Amino acid sequence: MAKRIIAFLLVFLIGVTAGFCEEELEDDHLKFTLKFLENKLEGGSVHLEGFRISMNLPGEFIKKGFTVEDLKNLVAAQHITGQVTYPRGKKTSIKYEIVDHRRVDDIYMKSSLGYFIWERITLKKNELSFVIYWWYCPPAGKIDLEILEMAGLLLSDTGNWHQKDDRKCDNDIKEKKWSLFCALKHVSLEKTGEYNHHNRAIQTVRFVIDDLVPGHGFAHTLMDYNNSPTTTHKDILRVLDLAKKRIESEIRKKK
Repeated sequence: MAKRIIAFLLVFLIGVTAGFCEEELEDDHLKFTLKFLENKLEGGSVHLEGFRISMNLPGEFIKKGFTVEDLKNLVAAQHITGQVTYPRGKKTSIKYEIVDHRRVDDIYMKSSLGYFIWERITLKKNELSFVIYWWYCPPAGKIDLEILEMAGLLLSDTGNWHQKDDRKCDNDIKEKKWSLFCALKHVSLEKTGEYNHHNRAIQTVRFVIDDLVPGHGFAHTLMDYNNSPTTTHKDILRVLDLAKKRIESEIRKKK
């Protein structure tokens, strides 16, 4: 018994040294910490090296001090924006909104990288921290079925599908020859007027591929599956069909 107690104490002390006492996060959740600057919050995550995000705020709002609730009220009342900066300097804009997430008003960060909920927001004197679920996507809806159906129509003819996806879709639109990713992106823009890299339709297609090709190691799931020499046109249509069935099932469960 004494040996077990000593062993436990050793593990505990090592854990404290390594930050073990901090809240453990799931692998698909990332913690971000933003520092207070003159007229914005800016920072990143230790798990996403080189990526920076910012939130532009009125200078007087930062100077007078604010609570998390004050910040949410400001985002709800004003057009708050920011920026994602990629490791090599590329930048894309962020729009902030308030959404009802699990019956709680939360900050919603919208960018071309994806749309993410700020959860577990904490505020200290000179920094704000929050957690995002990296694979978050909105609940399934009718629009997701429409996206999958229209993408299926674009890709229905084998002559309209190509295996040279580079995630740049201008040529696909011009030539009416589509990769899986570009068909889904184009239809998402057509149906919703904006592109969410993690919308429910696109995420469901990714999850279907994950199940069909376990341990695939793809860096970009949609592009790499589309371009794989072993993927056939029939496989592409099957993936879309399976994704559609999952969305239909989720909608039925909601009802």
